[in-house]
Amino acid sequence: MFFTTTILINQCLMWRDMNAQKPLEPIDVILFDVDETLVDFMSMKKNCVNAGLEKMIMRGLPVADVAEGHRVVDEVYRNFGMEDKMLFWHVAQYAGVTVEVTKERLAQIGKTAYRKHQRDFLAPYDGVIDTLQELTKRGITMGVLSDAPRDKIFDRLCDADLDQYFEDNVVGGNDNRKLLKPSENAFKRALRMMGCKNGKGVLMVGNDPVRDVGGAKDAGLQAAWAKYGFEPRRNEDVSKMKTRADYVLDKFSDLLQYVKK
Repeated sequence: MFFTTTILINQCLMWRDMNAQKPLEPIDVILFDVDETLVDFMSMKKNCVNAGLEKMIMRGLPVADVAEGHRVVDEVYRNFGMEDKMLFWHVAQYAGVTVEVTKERLAQIGKTAYRKHQRDFLAPYDGVIDTLQELTKRGITMGVLSDAPRDKIFDRLCDADLDQYFEDNVVGGNDNRKLLKPSENAFKRALRMMGCKNGKGVLMVGNDPVRDVGGAKDAGLQAAWAKYGFEPRRNEDVSKMKTRADYVLDKFSDLLQYVKK
Protein backbone atom coordinates (compact mmCIF):
# COMPACT_ATOMS: atom_id res chain seq x y z
CA MET A 1 0.00 0.00 0.00
CA PHE A 2 2.82 2.37 0.95
CA PHE A 3 4.61 1.55 -2.31
CA THR A 4 1.47 2.23 -4.40
CA THR A 5 0.82 5.53 -2.61
CA THR A 6 4.41 6.62 -3.21
CA ILE A 7 4.09 5.90 -6.93
CA LEU A 8 0.87 7.94 -7.13
CA ILE A 9 2.45 10.89 -5.32
CA ASN A 10 5.48 10.80 -7.61
CA GLN A 11 3.20 10.69 -10.68
CA CYS A 12 1.26 13.70 -9.40
CA LEU A 13 4.47 15.65 -8.82
CA MET A 14 5.68 14.79 -12.33
CA TRP A 15 2.35 15.91 -13.83
CA ARG A 16 2.53 19.16 -11.86
CA ASP A 17 6.06 19.88 -13.06
CA MET A 18 5.17 19.10 -16.67
CA ASN A 19 2.18 21.45 -16.56
CA ALA A 20 3.77 24.26 -14.57
CA GLN A 21 4.15 27.54 -16.43
CA LYS A 22 7.50 27.82 -18.16
CA PRO A 23 9.69 30.67 -16.91
CA LEU A 24 8.97 33.84 -18.87
CA GLU A 25 11.62 35.21 -21.18
CA PRO A 26 13.38 38.42 -20.06
CA ILE A 27 11.65 41.41 -21.62
CA ASP A 28 13.60 43.32 -24.27
CA VAL A 29 10.78 44.94 -26.26
CA ILE A 30 7.51 46.46 -25.05
CA LEU A 31 4.48 47.34 -27.17
CA PHE A 32 1.88 49.68 -25.70
CA ASP A 33 -1.72 50.40 -26.48
CA VAL A 34 -2.43 54.15 -26.19
CA ASP A 35 -5.96 54.91 -25.02
CA GLU A 36 -6.53 53.96 -21.37
CA THR A 37 -3.00 52.57 -21.19
CA LEU A 38 -0.63 55.49 -21.76
CA VAL A 39 -3.17 58.31 -21.73
CA ASP A 40 -6.49 58.81 -19.96
CA PHE A 41 -8.38 59.16 -23.22
CA MET A 42 -11.90 58.67 -21.89
CA SER A 43 -11.60 61.48 -19.34
CA MET A 44 -10.26 63.76 -22.07
CA LYS A 45 -13.05 62.80 -24.46
CA LYS A 46 -15.79 63.37 -21.89
CA ASN A 47 -14.42 66.81 -21.00
CA CYS A 48 -13.97 67.84 -24.64
CA VAL A 49 -17.43 66.60 -25.66
CA ASN A 50 -18.89 68.54 -22.73
CA ALA A 51 -17.07 71.68 -23.93
CA GLY A 52 -18.35 71.17 -27.47
CA LEU A 53 -21.91 70.50 -26.32
CA GLU A 54 -22.03 73.59 -24.10
CA LYS A 55 -20.77 75.77 -26.95
CA MET A 56 -23.40 74.33 -29.30
CA ILE A 57 -26.13 75.08 -26.77
CA MET A 58 -24.87 78.64 -26.42
CA ARG A 59 -25.09 79.01 -30.20
CA GLY A 60 -28.62 77.70 -30.57
CA LEU A 61 -28.75 73.89 -30.23
CA PRO A 62 -32.46 73.30 -29.52
CA VAL A 63 -32.28 71.49 -26.17
CA ALA A 64 -33.81 72.61 -22.87
CA ASP A 65 -30.59 72.42 -20.88
CA VAL A 66 -27.19 70.69 -20.65
CA ALA A 67 -28.76 67.59 -19.08
CA GLU A 68 -30.98 67.11 -22.13
CA GLY A 69 -27.93 67.69 -24.33
CA HIS A 70 -26.11 64.85 -22.56
CA ARG A 71 -29.08 62.57 -23.17
CA VAL A 72 -28.80 63.39 -26.88
CA VAL A 73 -25.06 62.59 -26.81
CA ASP A 74 -25.77 59.25 -25.11
CA GLU A 75 -28.32 58.44 -27.81
CA VAL A 76 -25.75 59.19 -30.52
CA TYR A 77 -23.20 56.97 -28.78
CA ARG A 78 -25.70 54.10 -28.62
CA ASN A 79 -26.34 54.35 -32.35
CA PHE A 80 -22.93 55.27 -33.73
CA GLY A 81 -20.38 54.34 -31.05
CA MET A 82 -17.88 56.35 -29.03
CA GLU A 83 -15.60 56.92 -32.04
CA ASP A 84 -18.31 58.49 -34.22
CA LYS A 85 -16.48 60.86 -36.58
CA MET A 86 -19.68 62.87 -37.11
CA LEU A 87 -20.54 63.10 -33.40
CA PHE A 88 -21.56 66.76 -33.28
CA TRP A 89 -23.41 66.60 -36.60
CA HIS A 90 -25.45 63.68 -35.25
CA VAL A 91 -26.00 65.56 -31.97
CA ALA A 92 -27.54 68.43 -33.94
CA GLN A 93 -29.64 65.97 -35.96
CA TYR A 94 -30.88 64.08 -32.89
CA ALA A 95 -31.66 67.38 -31.15
CA GLY A 96 -34.14 68.09 -33.93
CA VAL A 97 -32.21 70.36 -36.29
CA THR A 98 -33.44 69.76 -39.85
CA VAL A 99 -31.80 72.54 -41.86
CA GLU A 100 -28.55 71.19 -43.33
CA VAL A 101 -26.56 74.40 -43.09
CA THR A 102 -27.57 74.78 -39.43
CA LYS A 103 -26.43 71.23 -38.69
CA GLU A 104 -23.11 71.94 -40.37
CA ARG A 105 -22.62 75.20 -38.47
CA LEU A 106 -23.47 73.69 -35.08
CA ALA A 107 -21.34 70.62 -35.76
CA GLN A 108 -18.34 72.82 -36.60
CA ILE A 109 -18.88 74.83 -33.42
CA GLY A 110 -18.79 71.60 -31.41
CA LYS A 111 -15.71 70.28 -33.22
CA THR A 112 -13.81 73.55 -32.79
CA ALA A 113 -14.50 73.65 -29.04
CA TYR A 114 -13.47 69.99 -28.77
CA ARG A 115 -10.14 70.57 -30.50
CA LYS A 116 -9.49 73.77 -28.55
CA HIS A 117 -9.69 71.88 -25.24
CA GLN A 118 -8.15 68.58 -26.37
CA ARG A 119 -4.56 69.36 -25.47
CA ASP A 120 -5.63 70.83 -22.12
CA PHE A 121 -7.45 67.66 -21.07
CA LEU A 122 -5.31 64.90 -22.62
CA ALA A 123 -2.73 63.73 -20.10
CA PRO A 124 -0.67 60.60 -19.42
CA TYR A 125 -1.61 58.46 -16.44
CA ASP A 126 0.36 59.06 -13.26
CA GLY A 127 3.85 57.61 -13.49
CA VAL A 128 3.88 57.13 -17.27
CA ILE A 129 6.66 59.61 -18.09
CA ASP A 130 8.91 58.56 -15.20
CA THR A 131 8.41 54.89 -16.08
CA LEU A 132 9.12 55.39 -19.79
CA GLN A 133 12.28 57.30 -18.89
CA GLU A 134 13.43 54.47 -16.64
CA LEU A 135 12.65 51.84 -19.30
CA THR A 136 14.72 53.84 -21.78
CA LYS A 137 17.64 53.84 -19.32
CA ARG A 138 17.30 50.07 -19.00
CA GLY A 139 17.72 49.68 -22.76
CA ILE A 140 14.15 48.57 -23.50
CA THR A 141 12.95 49.15 -27.05
CA MET A 142 9.40 50.53 -27.06
CA GLY A 143 6.66 50.82 -29.65
CA VAL A 144 2.93 51.42 -29.99
CA LEU A 145 0.26 49.06 -31.31
CA SER A 146 -3.19 50.63 -31.49
CA ASP A 147 -6.37 50.18 -33.51
CA ALA A 148 -6.69 53.96 -33.88
CA PRO A 149 -5.49 55.50 -37.17
CA ARG A 150 -1.79 56.29 -37.01
CA ASP A 151 -2.25 60.05 -37.47
CA LYS A 152 -4.62 60.06 -34.48
CA ILE A 153 -2.07 58.11 -32.43
CA PHE A 154 0.58 60.71 -33.19
CA ASP A 155 -1.90 63.43 -32.23
CA ARG A 156 -2.32 61.87 -28.80
CA LEU A 157 1.34 61.06 -28.28
CA CYS A 158 2.41 64.58 -29.25
CA ASP A 159 -0.32 66.24 -27.16
CA ALA A 160 0.81 64.22 -24.14
CA ASP A 161 4.51 64.78 -24.96
CA LEU A 162 5.15 61.04 -25.27
CA ASP A 163 6.22 60.82 -28.92
CA GLN A 164 9.93 61.00 -28.02
CA TYR A 165 9.82 57.57 -26.36
CA PHE A 166 8.53 55.81 -29.48
CA GLU A 167 9.64 57.93 -32.46
CA ASP A 168 8.61 56.00 -35.62
CA ASN A 169 7.74 52.75 -33.83
CA VAL A 170 3.98 53.19 -34.20
CA VAL A 171 1.49 50.78 -35.80
CA GLY A 172 -2.06 52.03 -36.24
CA GLY A 173 -5.27 50.45 -37.43
CA ASN A 174 -7.12 50.87 -40.68
CA ASP A 175 -10.39 49.76 -42.26
CA ASN A 176 -9.15 46.18 -42.74
CA ARG A 177 -10.45 44.39 -39.64
CA LYS A 178 -8.03 41.52 -40.29
CA LEU A 179 -5.23 43.90 -39.28
CA LEU A 180 -6.89 45.03 -36.04
CA LYS A 181 -6.39 43.51 -32.59
CA PRO A 182 -6.92 40.79 -31.50
CA SER A 183 -5.98 39.44 -34.93
CA GLU A 184 -2.56 37.80 -34.98
CA ASN A 185 -1.83 39.85 -38.09
CA ALA A 186 -1.89 43.05 -36.04
CA PHE A 187 0.80 41.73 -33.72
CA LYS A 188 2.87 40.37 -36.60
CA ARG A 189 2.90 43.85 -38.15
CA ALA A 190 4.16 45.28 -34.88
CA LEU A 191 6.82 42.59 -34.49
CA ARG A 192 8.10 43.26 -38.02
CA MET A 193 8.24 46.97 -37.26
CA MET A 194 10.30 46.28 -34.13
CA GLY A 195 12.63 43.92 -36.01
CA CYS A 196 11.50 40.87 -34.02
CA LYS A 197 11.28 37.43 -35.64
CA ASN A 198 8.73 36.26 -33.06
CA GLY A 199 7.19 37.22 -29.74
CA LYS A 200 10.08 35.94 -27.64
CA GLY A 201 11.04 38.60 -25.10
CA VAL A 202 8.26 40.92 -26.29
CA LEU A 203 5.60 42.28 -23.92
CA MET A 204 2.26 43.81 -24.91
CA VAL A 205 0.72 46.26 -22.42
CA GLY A 206 -2.95 47.17 -22.80
CA ASN A 207 -6.22 47.65 -20.96
CA ASP A 208 -8.43 45.36 -23.04
CA PRO A 209 -8.48 41.73 -21.81
CA VAL A 210 -9.46 40.42 -25.25
CA ARG A 211 -7.90 42.69 -27.87
CA ASP A 212 -4.65 43.42 -26.06
CA VAL A 213 -4.07 40.53 -23.66
CA GLY A 214 -5.75 37.66 -25.51
CA GLY A 215 -4.47 38.79 -28.89
CA ALA A 216 -0.91 39.09 -27.61
CA LYS A 217 -0.96 35.64 -26.00
CA ASP A 218 -2.33 34.04 -29.17
CA ALA A 219 0.48 35.69 -31.15
CA GLY A 220 3.15 34.34 -28.80
CA LEU A 221 3.89 37.52 -26.83
CA GLN A 222 3.83 38.08 -23.10
CA ALA A 223 0.98 40.29 -21.91
CA ALA A 224 0.43 42.79 -19.12
CA TRP A 225 -3.12 43.90 -18.34
CA ALA A 226 -3.41 47.62 -17.58
CA LYS A 227 -6.17 47.04 -15.07
CA TYR A 228 -6.13 50.70 -14.01
CA GLY A 229 -7.44 51.70 -17.46
CA PHE A 230 -10.12 49.04 -17.85
CA GLU A 231 -13.67 50.37 -18.17
CA PRO A 232 -16.03 47.71 -16.71
CA ARG A 233 -19.41 47.12 -18.23
CA ARG A 234 -22.52 47.59 -16.16
CA ASN A 235 -22.66 45.16 -13.20
CA GLU A 236 -19.16 43.85 -14.05
CA ASP A 237 -16.93 43.22 -11.02
CA VAL A 238 -13.33 43.96 -12.02
CA SER A 239 -11.96 42.33 -8.86
CA LYS A 240 -13.37 38.97 -9.99
CA MET A 241 -12.21 39.17 -13.60
CA LYS A 242 -9.73 36.60 -14.87
CA THR A 243 -7.51 37.26 -17.87
CA ARG A 244 -4.69 35.42 -19.62
CA ALA A 245 -2.24 38.15 -18.62
CA ASP A 246 1.20 37.23 -17.35
CA TYR A 247 1.19 40.41 -15.27
CA VAL A 248 -1.51 42.69 -13.86
CA LEU A 249 -0.79 46.40 -13.48
CA ASP A 250 -2.74 48.29 -10.84
CA LYS A 251 -0.77 51.38 -11.86
CA PHE A 252 1.54 52.05 -14.79
CA SER A 253 4.75 52.11 -12.74
CA ASP A 254 4.11 48.48 -11.66
CA LEU A 255 5.64 47.61 -15.03
CA LEU A 256 9.15 48.29 -13.73
CA GLN A 257 9.11 45.31 -11.37
CA TYR A 258 8.74 42.93 -14.33
CA VAL A 259 11.51 44.38 -16.51
CA LYS A 260 15.16 43.63 -15.77
CA LYS A 261 17.57 46.45 -15.05
